[in-house]
Amino acid sequence: MDYVLIIFAVIGFSTSFFFVLPSFRRWQRQRVSIEKLRIISHALEHAEERALRFQERHDRILSQMCSYYMVNRELEDALAAARAAMNEAMEFAAGLRKMQLQILRSLSDEVDVSHVG
Repeated sequence: MDYVLIIFAVIGFSTSFFFVLPSFRRWQRQRVSIEKLRIISHALEHAEERALRFQERHDRILSQMCSYYMVNRELEDALAAARAAMNEAMEFAAGLRKMQLQILRSLSDEVDVSHVG
């Protein structure tokens, strides 16, 4: 009689495990997605700050150029380098923003992401 109770207990535990496993996997995927969002939000914040610094640098160079009537080659080279760095930083920030939106769209269930970041 005791063996029958043990067998039923094992069967019941195994069955409950099969019901819990999909929700555990979904919870784990959501946790990983939230962690990815947190990392991307942090990187995006730094990328946007970097793009802002490059833009300020570019504006300073432009104001220097406007203060001179004759444009010398060094200022022109500095302006081209600043423009390239600013464009690269803005593209990087835009790529992170797209990645963030893609992860948000991939979440299958409603997740409270207000605490991310």
